[in-house]
Amino acid sequence: MAYSSMQSTSGELFAAGTKETSLFQRAVHWVRERIELRRAENELIHMSDAELSDIGLTRGEIHMAVRRGA
Repeated sequence: MAYSSMQSTSGELFAAGTKETSLFQRAVHWVRERIELRRAENELIHMSDAELSDIGLTRGEIHMAVRRGA
């Protein structure tokens, strides 16, 4: 895929190493990443406390777990 040079999901729209893709392509990729992060976070938010406990998370850790992969 053309976006393979953007490996981090740290929100860097103008990250170094992305010169071979256009600004538009990077913007589209950034928006798609945000949509996927929001979907993942939403899925975890709708889990019960017992389900979250089974995977080792608390409600307070959801945001960082999705963003940092912890």
